[in-house]
Amino acid sequence: MKRIIFLQLIMTTLCVTQAFGQFEISAELRPRLEVNNGFNFTPTQETDVTTYISQRSRLNFQLTKEKYAIYVSLQDARIWGDENISSGTGAFSNSSSTGLYQAWMKLKLFKSSTLKIGRQEFMYDDQRLLSIRNWPQSGITYDAILFQYYKNKWQFDIALSYNNDNKKGTSAGSGLNNFDVDPISRRLRTLNFVYLKRNILDGWYVSATGLLTGYQKDKTTSTIYLMATYGLHSEFKKAGFESRINLYGQSGKSQLGKEVSSWMMTAEAAYRIKKWRLGAGIDLLSGHDASKNDADYQKTEHNFDLFYGIRYLRYGLMNQYVLPSGTLNGGLVDIYPSIHFYPNNKNKVSIDYHHFALQQSVVDPFAEKAYLEGSLGSEIDLVWSHSFSKELILNAGFCYYITNDTYSKVKQVDPQYLETPYFGWLMITFKPTLFRFE
Repeated sequence: MKRIIFLQLIMTTLCVTQAFGQFEISAELRPRLEVNNGFNFTPTQETDVTTYISQRSRLNFQLTKEKYAIYVSLQDARIWGDENISSGTGAFSNSSSTGLYQAWMKLKLFKSSTLKIGRQEFMYDDQRLLSIRNWPQSGITYDAILFQYYKNKWQFDIALSYNNDNKKGTSAGSGLNNFDVDPISRRLRTLNFVYLKRNILDGWYVSATGLLTGYQKDKTTSTIYLMATYGLHSEFKKAGFESRINLYGQSGKSQLGKEVSSWMMTAEAAYRIKKWRLGAGIDLLSGHDASKNDADYQKTEHNFDLFYGIRYLRYGLMNQYVLPSGTLNGGLVDIYPSIHFYPNNKNKVSIDYHHFALQQSVVDPFAEKAYLEGSLGSEIDLVWSHSFSKELILNAGFCYYITNDTYSKVKQVDPQYLETPYFGWLMITFKPTLFRFE
């Protein structure tokens, strides 16, 4: 009932004000069939292949005026049939699948600056650190304040975010510090960043990013472990050629309160000629060398934390290495050549190959005083997409992982019980504009 009243209030407010600016209502419907035998997990003889359909449903409202803009996006993300409000005659609803994806206001402060307040998307450069994570049906947004300044060839952004849990509070504005019972995999307590971008030449820009992120100490309300992430991004696109380079470092305290010293380096390039695009790249994420005996080294964490960066498009579509624990904290080396084919303006076929390896040695969980190193096997991702129109797109894919003994042991599975990972999907994305007034 509250959701219905909230929706009616939005509609009434925006309809009253639409005559004074640009008003638009849009939607997104995205059902997806998945056959999963290795997406985000390691299949064994004891696991089963799962088949399911998930769906994203969004309804978006946007009002734009000369000095401000308002955007609200309602979202429902669910697995078909997962309703927990049901009876013997049918399934009616899910108490937790519907929520607020975005809700922000943007104020024009001066000629070249704006202030954006509320739940919003962050997407910078190639999304290595901050992304919208479009593959999960729920996506990801941030409750934050964002100041942006644009002038000539410069862009300057600064964002502040401080999160609270209202479970023990009396109102959403109580500001209580209630992250004391969250598990160690909890959300970031605070997320802040500065972003500076400079357009150097036609098609080439360089940016610098500095993040200050904090996790609250487990079972406490007064200690926040802060970590700094800083680095440079360079991107060039011109005449069919494109390249990207990233170099980032991290220092401070980890989620567990340990000292951090880690880094990430990436380089990729691609060239498009007629209907073909050929590309290649390499990603290096630092890891922790378990074979070192140095006490100071072992007291420090050396795994690079990707925070809310994108994984799905970068480290294989099967999401085998989304967290440092996916390699037993050994870091990751990813070498990825790719071939994309565009037969016409409606179709695209891509083949991406990933060869994975440990960046550092890790303890062999199946042998005493032994270490694992080297190759983790390879992944092949085949994707096809067809655009019926600007609003309607069909997407299908199949992924296959070529395993080896090191992969199996790193995933803590006895090689004799390991099954071959694979994953396939068929997805329709429909984004219609329902109403527009100018």
